[in-house]
Amino acid sequence: MKIIIKVLLLLSFINQVSLAKEFDIFLKEVLANSSYLNSSMLRVKQAQEEGAVLNRYKNPSLELEFSQFSLDSGSSKSGNRVAITQAVRLWGVADAKEQLSDAINESAKSTYTQKRATFIKNISLMYLYYAEGKKFLKLAEETQVIAKKIYEISNARYESGTVSRGIMLQAKIDFDMVEVQQERVALGADNSYYRLLKYAGVDGEVVLDADYTFEVEENKETQNPDIQIIHANKKQALSQVEVSANKVEWLDLYAEYENEPDQDIARIGLNIPLALFNTKTQERQIALLEAEKSDLRASNELKKLSVEIRRLLNERKLLKAMLSKYKKLIVSEMQLLEMFQKAYKISSINLLALQDVKNRLIKTKEALINIKTALNKNAILTNYIQGNYNE
Repeated sequence: MKIIIKVLLLLSFINQVSLAKEFDIFLKEVLANSSYLNSSMLRVKQAQEEGAVLNRYKNPSLELEFSQFSLDSGSSKSGNRVAITQAVRLWGVADAKEQLSDAINESAKSTYTQKRATFIKNISLMYLYYAEGKKFLKLAEETQVIAKKIYEISNARYESGTVSRGIMLQAKIDFDMVEVQQERVALGADNSYYRLLKYAGVDGEVVLDADYTFEVEENKETQNPDIQIIHANKKQALSQVEVSANKVEWLDLYAEYENEPDQDIARIGLNIPLALFNTKTQERQIALLEAEKSDLRASNELKKLSVEIRRLLNERKLLKAMLSKYKKLIVSEMQLLEMFQKAYKISSINLLALQDVKNRLIKTKEALINIKTALNKNAILTNYIQGNYNE
């Protein structure tokens, strides 16, 4: 019966592994179905409509008038008047408005691109912490196996009378503590998993592969999304300057026909606003200051990104060197642990020496997991800075 249960558990594990979804596939599905990103995309559509409003012509106005004339003879006659007025945009204003409309659209698209790139970066980091938790859980299970084996050896030696009951209890306590630690690690991994699903907006359980490796993608000659927004805002500010340069945007063209008892009158003319008090000087200055602020922000941000890229490159070199050394160290420590376990069976060494070798191996494996996590995080941050997550 036990054999059947073990076979069923093994088949269940194999089936779960085969169904495990790789992160890049999971990410594509999340991006396609994200309510957060879809709502951000609506802002782009709103910006397009706002641009259309800028270029929209004003409606004409129609005046209808009826008059009653009383003549000196005592009789009366009627008259009427019809007038239509249409606002006409001055030459050059339409081009400036069109440029501003394009700038508003570009700014909205840049904002969406930045939100999408940030979303990819954050969900990648959350997956990374989930994967790290799963690896620590696997290591905790390995630690439990080693601790159990040491306890079994200690118990066998206690029963044979080669070690004291105190030594056997030390091994048992260590085994029990490892089990408690495993439960704590499992809880942390579980929390990381649900934080990932919550941020991704996924309703339901997803089996995820925890061994995905993030690589630094080739620079696609794209721009950092944060810098892209600053440049888009500058372009919008400069476009606003061009619009504000037109002190007068509209003229009213009107045509009028008036019918009176003794005459008919037709008129056509222009109503020209005089830019005497409102010359849009302040609006132009505000837009110019906004453009200047964008230049300063871009310059400051580029300096910070340059330093950060250099830091990430240097960090990556050091982490790769450490990774190679720790892998070699683990091989040696595993060989040493095996030797000490055999020696402990025949009373060549004491329990403390064996426990020390075991603990050093676990510490080294924990450090290796931390280094791999740091390398993946380095790749994620580098890709974001280089604009590799831009759409």
